[in-house]
Amino acid sequence: MKYFYLVIIVFLASCASPKVFSESALNEKIQTLDRETITFKEVLERNKGKKIFVQIFASYCPVSQDSFDDVLKFQKENPEFSFVFLSVDHSYYDWKRGLAYVKPKGQFYYIPEKGEGSLGKFLKLKSIPRFLKIDEQGNIEVFKTSKVSDKLK
Repeated sequence: MKYFYLVIIVFLASCASPKVFSESALNEKIQTLDRETITFKEVLERNKGKKIFVQIFASYCPVSQDSFDDVLKFQKENPEFSFVFLSVDHSYYDWKRGLAYVKPKGQFYYIPEKGEGSLGKFLKLKSIPRFLKIDEQGNIEVFKTSKVSDKLK
């Protein structure tokens, strides 16, 4: 019987959302608008001391496009946040072209490895858009939500 409880505890623990990023996720190389390479850790360091709203999106994705109006509303209501947008577009050039249609303002980065790299695997990135909330110390407060909602505030 005690093995049954052990299995339940292990299962529940595996379902829990992580509160910190793995080293491999932090060290994933992403690209800036100028095609410079930066790590995700450096992005978090640039925003240390602020709450961070993160959206993972693709400019070609209709659901991502539809979410931008909600993000704009969230930006207006929550100016204390830093806004970081991570794209999983097919290519850097597709991403750059697609940004012309992205309404929210913030820091934009391209993930060349998309969902297959360390960051994508850590996030268990299966669908977009995806939103996260990171606190002022870089800890994950909201790990996974597919909509802009009150839990991101």
